This record gives sequence, structure tokens and C-alpha cells, in this order.
Amino acid sequence: MDLNLSITRRTLVVGVATLLAAGGAVAIGMSGGSSAPDANAAPFRSELVANGTPVAPDAFPGITVQGTGKVTGTPDTLILTLSITKDASDVSSAMNGVSATMGAVQSSLTGNHVAAADQKTSGLNVGPQYENSSGKPTVSGYQASENLTVTLRDPKSAGTVIAAATTAGGNATQISGLSTDLQNDSGPLEQARDAAFNDAKAKAQQYAKSAGRTLGQVVRVEENDANPTPTPVNFAPSAAGAAPANPVPIQLGSTDVTVQVTVVFSFA
Repeated sequence: MDLNLSITRRTLVVGVATLLAAGGAVAIGMSGGSSAPDANAAPFRSELVANGTPVAPDAFPGITVQGTGKVTGTPDTLILTLSITKDASDVSSAMNGVSATMGAVQSSLTGNHVAAADQKTSGLNVGPQYENSSGKPTVSGYQASENLTVTLRDPKSAGTVIAAATTAGGNATQISGLSTDLQNDSGPLEQARDAAFNDAKAKAQQYAKSAGRTLGQVVRVEENDANPTPTPVNFAPSAAGAAPANPVPIQLGSTDVTVQVTVVFSFA
């Protein structure tokens, strides 16, 4: 009985020494005094061989690293936000004015090959206007406005489309936003994934070399992709009453596609 206790204690000491020698980036598959990791407890839940048998402690030693890949692409889409505002003496007239002018704007967009699915009403407001000439707020009229978000999928023609829409809306038109986006990102996304994995592998190889071990198979890969978000474009619309006759000059710039991965490698 004394001999058995001595062997168990010695095994535990060796396991701890191995962990300390390998460093903080290496996780040894050992839980208490058991000979195999608990398959239901993190982080060993994924460390199973094909038949579902837990990997033995000496076969598990792993390195968990993070990798980042970034690829720069050219935006392929513009997001335009515009509004039509009308003032009138009554609500009905204000709403009718907005409807007629917005209809003209939408007809212009459709005529310039902007699909109906890419024209989205994003706001509608109507309310009273006040004046204080008598020292007491009184209703002087009503104002109605409607917002439209437009997706322009042909950047080359976007300047012409915007100019025509502004002309159709006239003085009632206000452009409140213009941004670029990269929606067809399958190519850059694949490249960013490759770069992220290669970055993680290079780190793991360095840790394995420092620990005097050989890098083994990949145990787990988790991706956290950062999809590109629309980037605002500096845009100065023409002053009211001066509808643009020429296409609006637009610079697309660039957009970054970034992917982050967490990869767990075993030791060979």
C-alpha cells in the first residue's frame, strides 16, 4: 500500500514539472489524479479521437493560439441616404407634397437601373411647425418628411444616379449620408482566412520549438470574422435650389476584411 501511494505521488510531480517546463501556452491534459481528461469538461471536451475516446494526457499537450488575417479590397457598393421635406398649411398638403416629390425621386432611381429592392423607405415624419411672434407658441403650418435608403451596386454610375435623383427632388431634397461597402467579399474573405490560419500556425510552431516539441495535428479551429462595415464618404451636396447638372465625383477608397481565428494544435 505504501508503494502504491509513493508511485501516485511521483506521477503527479512529474506531470506538474512537465507543465511548468512547457510554459503557459501549453495545456497538459491532466485533471486531478485521473489518467485521462474528462471529455465533458472544458477545455478537453473537443480533445477526442475519432471513436470518441478521450486522448491520453501524454498525447494531448496542446497549444492554443490566435491568428489574424487582413486583406484590403475595393468597395463595390454605395449606400445613399436622402430625404424629402415639404412644408404646407395642413397635414394633408404636406404629405401629398412629400409623396409626389419622393415618387419623382424613386422614378429617377428606377430609370437609372436601381432595383426596387434596393430602395428602402427608412423613415416618415409629419408634425406641426410653431412660431412665437405673439409671445405664445402657435401652429404656423405642418412639415412632412420621408427618408429613403438606396443601395447603389454600380459605383461607376453612382455619381450620375445621385445627380439625377437630386434633380428630381429639387429643393426638397436633402442628402444626409453616403457610405461605401464591400458586399461581394468572398474572395478577400478567403484570403483573410488563409492569412489568419497561417499566422496562428507560425505562432504555434514557434512555441513548439521553444518547448522542444514537434507540432502535431489541428484539434480545433474557431473563427471570429470581422465583416467590413460601411465607411462614410465625405460628400457635400449642392446648395438648395442649385440642382447638380454633372455627375457627383465619388472616391471609393478601400475596405479591410479582417478575420481572427483561435486554433488548438496538439504535439506530435
